[in-house]
Amino acid sequence: MAVLIMMRRLFIIWNKLGSIHLTVILCLLLAVDLTCGYVCLNRRTTLFAPLNDIGLAAWIDTYGRYNLAYTAWFFILLGLLTLLCVNTFVCTTDHVAALMRTRALFSFHRLFFKFAPHVMHYALIVILSGYLSSYLFAQVLDTRTLVPGASMTLPDTKARINFEDFDPVYYRSDRLPAFRDRVLRPRARLLLTDGDRRRAAVLTANRPVNFKGYGIFLKDFAPKEKEGGMDRRIRIDMSIRKDPGVRFYMAGMLLFTAGLVMYLVEWFFFRKVKKEAL
Repeated sequence: MAVLIMMRRLFIIWNKLGSIHLTVILCLLLAVDLTCGYVCLNRRTTLFAPLNDIGLAAWIDTYGRYNLAYTAWFFILLGLLTLLCVNTFVCTTDHVAALMRTRALFSFHRLFFKFAPHVMHYALIVILSGYLSSYLFAQVLDTRTLVPGASMTLPDTKARINFEDFDPVYYRSDRLPAFRDRVLRPRARLLLTDGDRRRAAVLTANRPVNFKGYGIFLKDFAPKEKEGGMDRRIRIDMSIRKDPGVRFYMAGMLLFTAGLVMYLVEWFFFRKVKKEAL
């Protein structure tokens, strides 16, 4: 008897979590919360900038908890997004179950392509889970500065990053004289070693380097001009992080792309054939 009561309660909770009314309420609350966030962010972006450098847990324990007047909206946002993910999962699962109960009405191919929107919904949940995983579990190292010939070892490995040379692309055109000989594209040549294996890599502002599960990003560099300006010493500042959420992003994007292709095939072929038949 107790088991039946428990199952009934779980069924009621499941139905409430998958309710379309809950979806509408969550979307409205998200709009209000993001509006509050816009107001709180105005001229206070420095409170949130460290999120990219220290991770969510450390940020909550420092900037977040001591500035609640301006960060409370962010905590509410995390809670609302979590509820929206749960709502999307329950609602989508209900639709998938309903589709499976009526599978006898469709051919295999028609049934397969009808799963397209549900695949895309699951993909969005995977992508959002990746973002949460990145903020919670990413290992973010302090900014590392290297000069030519210097090197560093990645934590818990024997892998080393050697800064070989700085080979930037300069602005050569005369159309903007003020930018003449300024660095247009910084390029740091690295030598990545792991035991006997070696690999050359070029680190730029728009092309990070992946090595031993770590992402290496160019955060800053010097000099900014060909003649060096005030700072003629060559250096690069690297942001290094190990992000488990990357796999979720890739899986989610692949899943979403597959769902989109399925939807387009279903829309172009099956619906078009149905209209022509009418």
